[in-house]
Amino acid sequence: MILRAFLVALFLSPTALAGTLQADQSAGRLEFSAIQAGAKFTGAFTRFRVALDFDPAHPGQGRLDVTVDVTSIDTQDPERDEVLRSADFFWVEKHPQAVFRAAGFERAGARWRAAGELTIRGVTQAVPVTFTLAPAASDGPAVMQGGTTLSRLAFGLGQRDWASTGWVGDAVDVRFELELRPTG
Repeated sequence: MILRAFLVALFLSPTALAGTLQADQSAGRLEFSAIQAGAKFTGAFTRFRVALDFDPAHPGQGRLDVTVDVTSIDTQDPERDEVLRSADFFWVEKHPQAVFRAAGFERAGARWRAAGELTIRGVTQAVPVTFTLAPAASDGPAVMQGGTTLSRLAFGLGQRDWASTGWVGDAVDVRFELELRPTG
């Protein structure tokens, strides 16, 4: 445990990560999973942008901004994707983007915690995201991995018959793995 804490501290030295980093769909994955008809299904958003301003020496001053093109949802099931894009779920014609913004980070064991706000379908809710951040090796990218669990119903995802959890569960697990590079 002490060795792991030492390695985390070494990897997250202020000089290794300080500054603004960015990623997009070409440099990572943004995935989710939920339960439908008693079975787990997974999906991804294939278009998104991420900007992280992070200095481990001053985590309270950090920022994380994520914009997701929800029209890019892909569950490998065209019929399900059509329903998810409809007015009953994401209503992409009216709300084509989801946005997560967090200001300030804090330690959560060996991870970081970003207490931010997520806006989906015009509804904004507080959502904590936990993540790890490994600095770039040589000329490579920094790697950010993490996730959260959210309530789809809290964001209005599931109108009319879809508001019941009998067919689609309420909990949605979100995971990401991003390759971040300095801006500019």
